[in-house]
Amino acid sequence: MRFYDRQNELNQLHRLQDSSKTASRLTVITGRRRIGKTRLIREFCAQYESLYFFVSRKSEELLCEEYGVYISETLKLRTYGKITKLIDLFRFLFDYAVERSLVVVIDEFQELLRVNPAFYSEFQQLWDTKKDSSRLHLIVSGSVYSMMQTIFTDYRQPLFGRADLLLNLKAFPIATLKEILVDNHAYNADNLLANYLLTGGVPRYLELVQASGSMNRENLIEQVFSDYSIYADEGKNLLIEEFGRDYGTYFTILELIATGKTSRMEMESILETSVGGFLERLENVHGLITQFRSFHAKKGSRSAKYKINDPFLNFWFAYFHRFRSAVEAGNPNYVKERFIADYQQFAGQSLERLFSEIFKQSGLYNLVGSYWESGFQNEIDLVALNEHQKVIVLAEIKLNKKNIRKERLVAKSMRLRALYPDFRIEYRYLGPEDLGAYL
Repeated sequence: MRFYDRQNELNQLHRLQDSSKTASRLTVITGRRRIGKTRLIREFCAQYESLYFFVSRKSEELLCEEYGVYISETLKLRTYGKITKLIDLFRFLFDYAVERSLVVVIDEFQELLRVNPAFYSEFQQLWDTKKDSSRLHLIVSGSVYSMMQTIFTDYRQPLFGRADLLLNLKAFPIATLKEILVDNHAYNADNLLANYLLTGGVPRYLELVQASGSMNRENLIEQVFSDYSIYADEGKNLLIEEFGRDYGTYFTILELIATGKTSRMEMESILETSVGGFLERLENVHGLITQFRSFHAKKGSRSAKYKINDPFLNFWFAYFHRFRSAVEAGNPNYVKERFIADYQQFAGQSLERLFSEIFKQSGLYNLVGSYWESGFQNEIDLVALNEHQKVIVLAEIKLNKKNIRKERLVAKSMRLRALYPDFRIEYRYLGPEDLGAYL
């Protein structure tokens, strides 16, 4: 698949590269696996002299031996003596970059903690000593979000405050997903929705779908639920390292959210235990969920709901984790049939989410959300506010627009309209066929 999007990230990397001509610079790139960190880095590095190191789980001495050979072959020079400590190897690179600019990439940077627990402290001293006299642009990336955040944003850690640029890669925006489908002659509303809810706009998944020969909904479903599907274990592979030994509880909570139990009260009534601490860490440490309240609700309102930020993980927990016994028994067809049977309902919920993302990414509104009143009554699927122009959009969203009752939306909005008496109210009734008009 050709390189899509990421132009803003490339521009920021190039700007920092220019500034590294006078002093060393440090870029930190985070984002979940499959999101395209390495592809972005390689696209950037193609224009510069660079070294790429992947931190595998080897001993420090073996990594030094591997990196030493690679440096000699790439830079056409050799190190003197046997280097057995990574800090000495990077000291050599800093010295090399005194005379000429060099980009050095360390992929899966958080793994260095396992290789040498003292490395970050050692590197902090080296960086502070060498950065002003060298022209090295160090790019470090990592896919264990919580660990990378701790390394660079926790004031108690040695590398706190050293990063010049922090990039957290997200899935492709909806407009890019549409562009990919257009390029593959597969764009229509049905395929856009299916690719959104089953890939979440994650670059690697879209690349696999494209390589299969067709990006239409039917082919996508067959690929995702095939006997040897890579998707079946994706959630587990992505998150077990994030959560550690408590992953079972986290997975249960995420499954509940994915299957519609989105309030804390619902979760605790099912699990018969408090989940507040888990929810707080899922949101603020791991960045996997978001707490949201009714539009215009006061902060601290108890009627909060939660959503999984990643549409693919939302799908994975609703099906591959929920029906794990069938997956383990080698029966993905059972899971596929459950998904097909639920498709109208699941796709309807995803359509609401898709329109919400489109409105947010449009840049036209300062606040986008949904609305409900006490007891989750009078729910409105989408509310978008433009305070500058004094416009508020209220939208009902259905997979089948024939099921929309326009008078009901007007009736449900009575209290909300009273809160914004000076605003122009725009009622919209949206279905999949309207997606093209907003992209």
